[in-house]
Amino acid sequence: MAEYFPILLPIYVPIILGFLVRYSGYFPAEYGHSIRQFCLKITIPLLIFTNMALMDADALSQVLPVVISLPIYMAILWLAAILITRLPMFKTRRLEAILVIILGNIGYFGWAVTEIGLGSGGLSRSIMYAVLFWPMTIMFSFLSKIVIDRSNDGIRSALHILKIAIPIFMAFVAGLLAAIFGIRIPEAVMEPLSAFGRMTVPLILFGVGLSVSFKAHWGALSFLLPLRLILGFGAAWLTTRMNVKLDDLSRTAILMVSVMPVAANVLIMGDVLHLDEEFIAGAVTLSALLALVTIPLTLILLT
Repeated sequence: MAEYFPILLPIYVPIILGFLVRYSGYFPAEYGHSIRQFCLKITIPLLIFTNMALMDADALSQVLPVVISLPIYMAILWLAAILITRLPMFKTRRLEAILVIILGNIGYFGWAVTEIGLGSGGLSRSIMYAVLFWPMTIMFSFLSKIVIDRSNDGIRSALHILKIAIPIFMAFVAGLLAAIFGIRIPEAVMEPLSAFGRMTVPLILFGVGLSVSFKAHWGALSFLLPLRLILGFGAAWLTTRMNVKLDDLSRTAILMVSVMPVAANVLIMGDVLHLDEEFIAGAVTLSALLALVTIPLTLILLT
């Protein structure tokens, strides 16, 4: 178990720190909104741009089946989430439950786990798999809002998602073009930009800690979180069967990251849509705790 601590500690330390500073009164929970806005408008676009710009364009073309697997996987999972969340227990928090189901931590957690379990080859596959994660996050959040709330306010809220996505899409396209055409940005410029991008995950996790409340809806979450693992693995299995061009290593990497914890960026989307912050933060926290069991099992069973 000790060998998994290097994966888990970088996740839990920012959450615990946020929790401690909030309950000590040192840092008000209200600051979490500003932190998430900073991530959404500054650090996330820079993270996406720098990762894309530094990507090997030849490798990107070689693993196209892996890249297109994520939209397939998320579409299957989204359809399942739309159906599952019609259960009465999710009546008042249906959109929150959908986002919790479809947004898994395929990048931060997933990269570390696939590197340990599958080596550098598995890591490269999981990085390629996560290339479209933010564009897909935006798209399925938009679709979920439209499906659930077709009122004028709901449609305006959904369109707002597309508006705030503009910097993210611009960063994605700019980074992709830089990779394809071999444009090398000077290190003196790229390193500060990368440093901002690397702030993203710790800041979001710190915001999760600020939002944690023991009043969260543990009953609904105790059912939802194991269910999302089953649905995620099932969607990944279907994806690997539908996409026949995937090799064995790619299939294993996709299956492995499908059972990662809830991504902290669900709190970002919840903030944009004014969802139940307590419910979402509880889902991220409990899911991270559940990973203490599921990550070792994943490594044992899939490697």
